[in-house]
Amino acid sequence: NLKEGSSSTRHTHSSLLISFASFHSVVSSDRKSVMAEIELKTAPADFRFPTTNQSRHCFTRYVEFHRCLAAKGEESGKCERFARYYRSLCPGEWVDRWNELRENGTFPGPL
Repeated sequence: NLKEGSSSTRHTHSSLLISFASFHSVVSSDRKSVMAEIELKTAPADFRFPTTNQSRHCFTRYVEFHRCLAAKGEESGKCERFARYYRSLCPGEWVDRWNELRENGTFPGPL
């Protein structure tokens, strides 16, 4: 039986700490390399929406994206920035609902 504070107990405890520190270091370095590859962006600041509530900003960017598609066609990559903007601002549930409304011809916004 090992008594607490004996050299065997301390050795095991310090080995665990070293193992955890080594594991944490490896995980952290892996995470950094993965994080370096991912670049997250959101819509730029827009003077029309100065407050913290971004609901209107989200809706406007969604409408701008679909107006751009209608004007330039789906093959044009020129609308992709609007897609990035609304996707970064809008909750997925809203987008799903708006897509349903557009398909049904009942979307409330000016497309």
